Amino acid sequence: MPKISVLLLTYNREHFLPKIIDCLKKQTYQDYEVILVNNGSTDGTAKICDEYALLDCRVKLVVMPENKGKAPGFNAGLAVAAGEYITCVDDDDRCKPKMLAFLVSLAEDTGADIAMCGSYYDFDGRLEPYFVGDEKFVFERLQGLRELLKRQLYNVAPPTKLVRRTLWDGIWVPINTIIDDIHVTYKLFERARRVAVHNTPLYYFRKHEANMTSFIENPKMLTPELLSEYINMYQTRANYLLEKAPEIAEEIEQSIIAFMQSMCKIITTNELLGLEEHFNFMTKFLNDKGDGCYGV
Repeated sequence: MPKISVLLLTYNREHFLPKIIDCLKKQTYQDYEVILVNNGSTDGTAKICDEYALLDCRVKLVVMPENKGKAPGFNAGLAVAAGEYITCVDDDDRCKPKMLAFLVSLAEDTGADIAMCGSYYDFDGRLEPYFVGDEKFVFERLQGLRELLKRQLYNVAPPTKLVRRTLWDGIWVPINTIIDDIHVTYKLFERARRVAVHNTPLYYFRKHEANMTSFIENPKMLTPELLSEYINMYQTRANYLLEKAPEIAEEIEQSIIAFMQSMCKIITTNELLGLEEHFNFMTKFLNDKGDGCYGV
């Protein structure tokens, strides 16, 4: 059984995929397998996947006959992962050769169920630090959840995170979702007895218009469907965590308030159309909370 399973889901990324594959080949830590999921690609991606699987016996190739979204492909890959730990990389990103070694050492040295490193945003070669720092933090379960909700030391994205396989037991990405990670990461953190973060930047998130979260840099990319999913997730997450971790009820509520304040500001500042129903829902929620959370 390999120490690490690396999940790599890909769809029509023939121009990007070889770069992340090369990054995995160059890892200084070699006790890993790659769960390579060809999620119904229709370009040259399928050929790249086939060639990589033939050249490296550590590669488990999973072929989805058609693309029905990220969730089915991710769940299929997760089902065959055999490692003690699981991490994910995106098919348009890249990572440094020591990333796996760094993460597994951090996990084992601290006894953490989740270990995390830092990263950069890569805007076509222009790098911006994204959760970068020199200090190492080790948190027990509740504080790890608090930090996840605050999003000051780490975020919800699966890349940069090494997760003990047992935390995934019974957890699957919901079908028919747009952004997969927001629906599962909080459940993993709720199960983790201890998490460790040392934000040495070892991963590069490539930023372009095809990213599902491109609305962060370009608010006009925010769609009603995407905003609906985020609002529903925040409500579902709140109910889940209030049941599992009622000790952090205040932080749970504050995370919803901060999210809705941010979305309302984006909508008004950029004069976005088609989101009136969402805006009205959020402003009512915020005003019902009182304390002038949002001045409308």
